[in-house]
Amino acid sequence: MGINNLGYRKWELMPKIGNHQWTTITSFGVRVAWRSNWLRRIFLLAWLPILVMGVALFVLEQSIQDVDSDRSFPMNLVRPVVSVIIMQRPEISNIVMITAIKKQFDNVATQLTQGVLGSLGMDVSENIDTPEGDGMRPQGGIFDSIEKLDIEDLKFVADMSPEMLDMMFGQTAERMMGGIGGQRRGQPVQGPTALFKQSKHKLLRSQEVARELLEYDEDDSGVIEFDELVTYMRPTLWAQILFTFFIIPQAFSVVIVIGMVAPKLISRDMKNRAFLLYYSRPIKPWQYLLGKCGIVWIFLAGLTTIPALILYCMGVALSPSMSVVLVTWDLPLRIILASVVLCVPTTLFALTLSSLTRESIYASFGWFAVWIMGSIAYGIMTVVEGFVRMNNNVDPDQPNFVGFVESGLDGNWSWLSPLQTLENLQSWVFGMDQETGSIGLAFALVSLVCVICLIILRRRIVAPIRV
Repeated sequence: MGINNLGYRKWELMPKIGNHQWTTITSFGVRVAWRSNWLRRIFLLAWLPILVMGVALFVLEQSIQDVDSDRSFPMNLVRPVVSVIIMQRPEISNIVMITAIKKQFDNVATQLTQGVLGSLGMDVSENIDTPEGDGMRPQGGIFDSIEKLDIEDLKFVADMSPEMLDMMFGQTAERMMGGIGGQRRGQPVQGPTALFKQSKHKLLRSQEVARELLEYDEDDSGVIEFDELVTYMRPTLWAQILFTFFIIPQAFSVVIVIGMVAPKLISRDMKNRAFLLYYSRPIKPWQYLLGKCGIVWIFLAGLTTIPALILYCMGVALSPSMSVVLVTWDLPLRIILASVVLCVPTTLFALTLSSLTRESIYASFGWFAVWIMGSIAYGIMTVVEGFVRMNNNVDPDQPNFVGFVESGLDGNWSWLSPLQTLENLQSWVFGMDQETGSIGLAFALVSLVCVICLIILRRRIVAPIRV
């Protein structure tokens, strides 16, 4: 029987398909994209902030070692700068405000007692001491806002009841807004006012910090000295520097690089019918998608993960003591997790736009439009909410602009901005407690976007081989 008369037969053998084909797609795509001179220039500029952040880590470590020494410029600026950074932390700022509120209540109670006893003809000048200070001993000047924490004040914060915390929640928020109003009206305010979204969680965290600080009174002096406080805050300050590295210089570089690389990856394959070449090989759709994602992830790792890890190693190398590793060992893990939070949703969304059109210029336009218009929408809605709060303000002692500050801190419209949403998630990863808006909503929104993008990508990638 001739071979032409046999017709088609069922394939009896199992094809040998490995799981490494995606690496070929990734390596080829990286080599092609790296040919762009503009891409290389952006990478060069994106690595420059490492030097600035490295200097910041070095200055921080020097402040821990030489916190009580008097040095000439620039070392004489170390203590004030570190003091301001610590004062802006929500956990420390809450302790300061709660202590100040307690002192005010004590003063009022003391004055009332003196008035009652004085009306009875009793001499109270030697029997009752008037509390002084706000719990933090001022050093003098706007930058020297913190010097010592009294142990008794820390014990008060650590032992507060849930009912007391509920009362302090409103008092601290009002005091924070009042501090801003005092600065605007020219009234004296001790140090720069910390701004953050107040919550019960932050107050509970302040209680934990107060309990932990009680163990740092190594010389039993009854106060937590500035150097002891800086030593305790060292992991948080390191995380603050790395978080700043992620959200300020690298975030904009990531948006630009993805806009240059990702829109071409699938749209050109659809335009040039390159799927015929890909699927003529033993490759599965998920391997194709993973290969395309790998191209973007390699560039993003070169912009975020690797520079941040190098920055951490640089900080360790510049530290006077290697003991810093014992208290900052978790930061490399946080860097990797923050990179995943940034890279996965952005890559999937960019590739989805690329799969929806055959012209990469449309995908690029859509990518940049989402980021720009999202940030503009977030800003507009926040301003509108600020105007509404300003019109509803019935407190004559509260400036109108406080409504804008409150709307910005609440971040009710932060979900409109992809940049702000990812910043909130990274703030949670680094433990900064500086997010605006709801972390739960941010997680849900990012997860929903990833699922929708995966569904669309699967349908678009499988379409060329669907029979």
